[in-house]
Amino acid sequence: MIRALILAASVLTMGTSQADRYAVGQVWEYRTRPQDAGSLLKIQKIEPWADGRVYHLSLVGVSLGGVTTDVHHVPVSRETLDASVTRLSTSTRAFPDATEGIAIWREDRGGVFTISVARIAQVIEDTLPDAAS
Repeated sequence: MIRALILAASVLTMGTSQADRYAVGQVWEYRTRPQDAGSLLKIQKIEPWADGRVYHLSLVGVSLGGVTTDVHHVPVSRETLDASVTRLSTSTRAFPDATEGIAIWREDRGGVFTISVARIAQVIEDTLPDAAS
C-alpha cells in the first residue's frame, strides 16, 4: 500500500513539474528560421483557454520583409512551445509590451496558434502587404 502511494505521488509530482515548465517572464531560445537566428521569445502571460492554456508571447529579432523587428503578441498552445523552444535564455534584451495585443485578442475572441514559432513568423511575413508583390 505504501509503495503504491509513493508511486502515485511520484507520478503526480512529475505531472506538476511538467505543467510548471513554462512561467511568465521566461525568455527562451527557439528553433528559428535561418533569417531569424538569435531571435528570442518571452512568455508574457499564461491563462486558461479552451481545454488547456494559452501562452501569450512576444518575439524579438524576427526578420519580416527583410527588416529585423519585434512581434508584440503571439498567442500559442503548449504544443507550440514544446515543439519550438530549445533552452531558457539569460538574455536581458528588452521585449515589447503585449498588453494591448492581449486585450485586442480577448475582445476579438481570437484563436491560438498550434504550429511552431518559426512557422508563425513565416505566416506573419507571408501576410505582409509587400509579400504579395
